[in-house]
Amino acid sequence: MERAADDLGCGDVLGLLTDYLEAALPAGRRRLVADHLGACPACSEWLAQLIATIAALGCLREDVMPAPVLAALQASFGTGASS
Repeated sequence: MERAADDLGCGDVLGLLTDYLEAALPAGRRRLVADHLGACPACSEWLAQLIATIAALGCLREDVMPAPVLAALQASFGTGASS
């Protein structure tokens, strides 16, 4: 089945999830991602896992792991410095 030009596939949505969470998508693109997430259990699960990962990284502190490892993880996931 052929997709409509404005439909997003799973690969498209997965590539946009970080921008979606950061509200960095234009309104129309954000709506398309939200529509896809509402109809696709697999992508919704991926989003839930991404949110859980970001939350877990937000709890990490230097007294839990070495500072260079923490900094590398935070840079990889764009979480910034922890408090």
